Amino acid sequence: MAETVGEAVVENDGDRDNAVAVDGHSIGHSCGAEEFACGNTTRCIERSLHCDGIKHCDEGEDEEGCADAHGSLDSLLKAIKQHRELKDVIFDRSFDNCSLGENVPDFCECRFFTFIYCENYQLTTVPKGIGSSVTKMVLTNTSLQSLPPEAFSEYKELKIIHIEGNTIKSLRPAPFLDLPNVTILLLMRNKIEVLVPGAFKGLKNLRWLLMQNNNLKNLNMTVFEDIRFIEVLDLTENELSTLGALPPLEKLFWLGLGQNKLEKITKSNFKELTSLEVLILKKNLIEDIEDTAFASLGKLLELDISHNQLKFLKPKLFFHLKNLNKLNLEFNMISSLPTTIFRGLSVLKSLDLQGIHIDNINVQMFHPLAELKFIYFKKFVYCSYAPYVRVCYPKTDGLSSTEHLLVFPALRMSLWVVALMTCAGNTLVLSWRVLSRKEDKVLSLFIKNLAFADLLMGIYLVAIGAQDLSFRDSYNKFAHAWMTSNACNACGILAMVSSETSVLILSLITIERHRCIKTNVRVITLTGARFSCAVVWIIGFTLALIPIFKWSKEKGFYSSNGLCFPLHIDEAYNLGYQYSAFIFFGINFSAVMLIISLYISMFITIKRDRESARPVILKKHEDTVLAFRFFFIVLTDSLCWIPIVIIKLLALLGVTISHNLYACVVVFILPINSALNPLLYTIAAPTELRRKIEKWLQRAVLWLQRFDCVIKSAEVSTSTTLTRTVTSSESRHIPSSTATTGGELEICITAI
Repeated sequence: MAETVGEAVVENDGDRDNAVAVDGHSIGHSCGAEEFACGNTTRCIERSLHCDGIKHCDEGEDEEGCADAHGSLDSLLKAIKQHRELKDVIFDRSFDNCSLGENVPDFCECRFFTFIYCENYQLTTVPKGIGSSVTKMVLTNTSLQSLPPEAFSEYKELKIIHIEGNTIKSLRPAPFLDLPNVTILLLMRNKIEVLVPGAFKGLKNLRWLLMQNNNLKNLNMTVFEDIRFIEVLDLTENELSTLGALPPLEKLFWLGLGQNKLEKITKSNFKELTSLEVLILKKNLIEDIEDTAFASLGKLLELDISHNQLKFLKPKLFFHLKNLNKLNLEFNMISSLPTTIFRGLSVLKSLDLQGIHIDNINVQMFHPLAELKFIYFKKFVYCSYAPYVRVCYPKTDGLSSTEHLLVFPALRMSLWVVALMTCAGNTLVLSWRVLSRKEDKVLSLFIKNLAFADLLMGIYLVAIGAQDLSFRDSYNKFAHAWMTSNACNACGILAMVSSETSVLILSLITIERHRCIKTNVRVITLTGARFSCAVVWIIGFTLALIPIFKWSKEKGFYSSNGLCFPLHIDEAYNLGYQYSAFIFFGINFSAVMLIISLYISMFITIKRDRESARPVILKKHEDTVLAFRFFFIVLTDSLCWIPIVIIKLLALLGVTISHNLYACVVVFILPINSALNPLLYTIAAPTELRRKIEKWLQRAVLWLQRFDCVIKSAEVSTSTTLTRTVTSSESRHIPSSTATTGGELEICITAI
């Protein structure tokens, strides 16, 4: 606790210094909206470098105040400074020194001179006769069932009373009568159901009253009239279902009403609490808050109404909270927010909207929040609507971050590798098929269309990679403009046309092959093939363009993430999820299952009767080659679409899909067909291109072998010459040696 509070002080000091630097134009400089000012210097750094864990300013100002410690910590720290005895509660220094003499009961322990701890003992009454100088009494986990009037009357010096973990069911009048020095009363974890008026009579200087985890159901607000100078009142974890008007508690700055059963907040509940700085209403059942319920809370610094049943907020609900630093609305049932809901919150530092799906989110909604430093959303894409907020959570969706369109370096590199493979392979296939005159015209037409469709996927990946380069280190500033742009829609259309056209053409090729094998004749003519390809392209473009006309540009089908491809697996029920499910389940999965079943049927037919089932008689080993080719065709189709279908089905069933898995799907799994189709249908197939490539490779190997033989022959010749010059007595063997060398060269060349 000490470290946390200490950090809050440092952070707030850093923020104040920075505010002077940013707003104080009199010191001779100002930084833009996208920059951060380094203290009292003229240096400005990129906003994205603020709070990135690395000091960029000379004095490290850019790494100060990077923890969200606004609101309640400031208020609690102020209270601790004002009341020294609070430190005895927070920092319980349990020294064994005791100044109470021999009157301390055996079942109690004396610490820190005048503190009495009676814990885990079957006490039924407050201990008596210990001494009037006791300043703190702790009665925890005992058997106390009630507190009679003037139960502590002999301990006039008491400052802290801690009664916790007992079975007290009600507080009757005057148990704390005539205790003017008590400033802290802790009654947590009892079973208190009723507070009778007069229960706190005599505690005229009480400052902290903590009653968490009791059974309070109905609260008579007059009970607090005896403690008008109370500063902290915590009624968390009780059973309160209604709340009356609290009396004028002019010094109350912290009120905890969380984890109760409150259903409505009215304008009279907090009307008299003009000094309130922290109001905690989280984890209730609140369905309605009147529009002026917080109108009198002009000093409020933190408001927490998270985890309730709110379905809508009044447009002017926060209008009077001019000093609010922290607002928590997370996990309510809100589906949209009034555009002016944050108007007036000019000094808000932290806004929590986690767990809220905001249908009408827009950039203007967050414009009034000029001082906002921390914002928390349900999903990463919302961060693009608040681009100049220093820290936005979640920081990534597995694909992008607030700094980069592609968050991981490995992801960026992989995208370029897959993109270049796809573009190079399909460009080679297209070029060869266009130039070649010896290929089957019908099949060649299908392959050309397939290669062009797959090439579009490569172009899509290149476009995304180029955008990643242009947005590097400052993506969130441009994210909203990018995702709602025509360029993003164009990329999405390109990817959709590519994937749908590719899978449909693969289905056409498979059907044509299957019919040809079954009938042993060419079923489709060149004209029919052209017509079929035209129909496929029309279907592909239609499927890709329908979402453009059906959903608006601002909340478009292709703008769910920075890659502009609507898989809908991170947000399964996002805009257009039905259409996405139809594409991937109804078309792609069905096509893949058709392809798999037809290839299995073809292989069985060929294996059973290869003489009559096809026009070309295969050699024995070619059955194995054909099986491998069929296997890899089926495998690539399965690796592409079956994982996507399974992941999408799991997402629709409510299974949380990892953000990293989404990235793998878009960069690796989705383009796998586009990258490998050139290899499967042209380069590895028994086509003219393959035969040319094999011939070129054979020539290259031949020349390498010849070169190797020449080198070996030269080495043998050199060795023989050296031997001849060493001794003249062996000169008669020279002809024989020369003949042998020439013979080895001839044998090497002949073998090639």
